[in-house]
Amino acid sequence: MPAPGEEAPLIPAATVVVLRDHADCGVEALMVQRNSKLEFAGGAWVFPGGRVDDADRAGLTADDAEGAARQAAVREAAEEAGVSLDADALVWFSHWTPPPISPKRFGTYFFATEAPAPDLVVTIDGGEIHDHAWMRPADAMARRDAGDIELSPPTWISLDELTRHATVADALRT
Repeated sequence: MPAPGEEAPLIPAATVVVLRDHADCGVEALMVQRNSKLEFAGGAWVFPGGRVDDADRAGLTADDAEGAARQAAVREAAEEAGVSLDADALVWFSHWTPPPISPKRFGTYFFATEAPAPDLVVTIDGGEIHDHAWMRPADAMARRDAGDIELSPPTWISLDELTRHATVADALRT
């Protein structure tokens, strides 16, 4: 926690919204559930992601924050869900910066991409992540409204945006 009157530092982070088209129900997003014992967003359902590490900056210029975030998103998807993604296939989706009064601040790039295969095998890490599911955005929001799952505001807003798209191709054009 920062001292009174001081801002918490902004920690660079990245998230990837992995999407697939489902023949019966439209667009689905890969959601992972964070370990409930974690200090930050414990128990929440989120998209794979996390902080940008020094290794994510390797080979990039010092001012290439988006490039480092792309690398972090790919790395986090592999670590948390066993999903292999191509950094060049990620589409910028949004960027979130919490207000200065937040006790922990992650300046997070959100990227979206199509799942490399419709039957993508997801393997959760069992440490930071305890569960996963492919969810239609509207269903995830309804489950949150019913108190079945927790969603952070950036996740909820991202899901709300995705409800406007009938296909992954359409979602990735925005």
